[in-house]
Amino acid sequence: MLRAELLSLVSTTSARITAVLAVAGLLATQITFVSLIPAIVRGDIGAAEGAADDMPAFDLASGATQLDALSPLGASMSAGSVGIAILAVAILGVLAGTSDYRFGGIVTAALAAPRRWRIVAAKAGASGVAGLALGATLVGVSAAVLAITLAVTGAPFAVDVAEAAAVLGRGVVAVTCLVLIGLAVGLLTRSQLGGVLVVLTVMLTEPLITAVAALATGTVPVWTQLLPVALAHATIGAGPAQLSPLVAGGILVGLTLVALAAATIAVRRRDI
Repeated sequence: MLRAELLSLVSTTSARITAVLAVAGLLATQITFVSLIPAIVRGDIGAAEGAADDMPAFDLASGATQLDALSPLGASMSAGSVGIAILAVAILGVLAGTSDYRFGGIVTAALAAPRRWRIVAAKAGASGVAGLALGATLVGVSAAVLAITLAVTGAPFAVDVAEAAAVLGRGVVAVTCLVLIGLAVGLLTRSQLGGVLVVLTVMLTEPLITAVAALATGTVPVWTQLLPVALAHATIGAGPAQLSPLVAGGILVGLTLVALAAATIAVRRRDI
């Protein structure tokens, strides 16, 4: 079943397009924040007088900045910021969970595997493999943009190699977890449109929730770091966060398992 699910996911046009959008969105983000904006601030690219004063600070020679540039979810993102890459990653999982419902393949799958938990397990396995592959691609894109930019500008690599490798590895884990959470959302909603809307609503409202909570309390409450987007950023650990990467990663993996368990229960109990 795992092989069939992998073939189904790879051969689905919408899934392929979503993966390409994730890579393209990340590439555009990295080029903008890692290459173009620092070049404008340095004056390498022409701009109106005083325009650079309004640009965000991005010191590429800083080790912290270079770590931020290695994030597979996009550089210069705050803990709750949402970019094209993270949206596409979660939506890929939704598509993996709803394709059988959309085209009627779930009936055939249920006949082939009467124990429906095996259906969820196969889909989770296929989505996990896809998430690992996509995560590796995204961290490769981030690392390549940073490496090329450093080579062009002549800036030294100021990050410990082990620390950089840890960020890249945690990035792959975070991307995989987001794909699996999207899968669970798709299996729970059984609707491609409904699942995508749930993902967009949750992720796009998270920065608003965090901002309102910060305004109301005068600080950023710890509970806002448990929201999906902030949790993914904290797991990667490329920027400042209230939770350590280990703690955030454990919570993210736990959230993924809970979501998959809920999806398994729903698939087992309801009519196909």
